Amino acid sequence: MTKLLAILACCYSNIGFSTTSNDFNDFFNSFESLSANFKQHTLSESGALIGTTYGSVLFKRPKQLLWHTKIPSEQILSLNNNELWIVDTELEQASLQKIDNLSQTPLYYLINRPSDINTTPGFSHQKNKINWYKTNKANNLSFGFKDSSLYVISVDNELGQKILLSLSSVRLNPAIDSKEFTLKINPEFDVIR
Repeated sequence: MTKLLAILACCYSNIGFSTTSNDFNDFFNSFESLSANFKQHTLSESGALIGTTYGSVLFKRPKQLLWHTKIPSEQILSLNNNELWIVDTELEQASLQKIDNLSQTPLYYLINRPSDINTTPGFSHQKNKINWYKTNKANNLSFGFKDSSLYVISVDNELGQKILLSLSSVRLNPAIDSKEFTLKINPEFDVIR
């Protein structure tokens, strides 16, 4: 899980230009806030299942994200403006990273509206009734849409593993109080700044 969070937060992407309306643009332009549950599969280079995690995610524009992994162990990624916290409750550790510019990261494309940026992933192909929009970067970041809704995110990590992140119970524009993104860290945790 931590590797996916690092990829989402730190990996640079080179996005292809899109000049027409598409599932990616239509979906990400349609909301100010989003909540969903997720299931993440990590696959080896040969396609064997390495692990599965479950959790929930909240977005609120312009720069608020709460990524909460609950099973098999609790981890939290919290972005509130330019502060990115990664919290591992099992290790009792919280790490703060200052983020000044997300414009070159995949995370940027998840929390910002495509109409506010110059480039978006381009349509790649359709498979199993999923429309895939892909970036041009080596990490193979792709967004899959089913019935015009974000259904799955696929990304390769630095170990050659494929991360498949499936979303369910997607709600657009739920009322989310900004306080949801204020992280409360247990005072007994080690804090790395």
